[in-house]
Amino acid sequence: MKTLKNILSQLHSFALWALASVLLWGWIFGLATDTTPDKKIMIFCHVPELRDVELTMALEEDLPEGIKMVQVHPFDYVMFDTVSITRADILIVPAIDVPELGDEIVPLEGEEGAQVYDPDTGEGVLLDYITYGEEDYYLFLGANSAHLEDGAAAEMAKQLLGM
Repeated sequence: MKTLKNILSQLHSFALWALASVLLWGWIFGLATDTTPDKKIMIFCHVPELRDVELTMALEEDLPEGIKMVQVHPFDYVMFDTVSITRADILIVPAIDVPELGDEIVPLEGEEGAQVYDPDTGEGVLLDYITYGEEDYYLFLGANSAHLEDGAAAEMAKQLLGM
């Protein structure tokens, strides 16, 4: 009985060490598998549901020249990482977010950006990967993208629009 009490009294310490180990190894794995911003395209989607792994795999089948990887994330991803939404190369956002993003976005085409979903018709792009909300959604380039000048962000955005 004394041994059981001793084990239970140490359980919280074990749990903390296990959590720290998982976080440390996750961070190490992230560093080992990541690449520099000039060799990857980061896409942030502010949508209710995103199948990011499947979309990433589809996009990595045909990468623009000089790009080694694509990262697709929901907006809430930035709460758990040091990645800032301001470093996004491409953003897919609802119309209501556009004024709030202001200087952080650059339209790909047109005054409002490229429309990717119309709730009135239910038509849009990437419907196999994204569940949109009940409003219009637009695609923008990130104003601080590392790929505005080399054209890789625009090329990837056009690929997204064609999917």
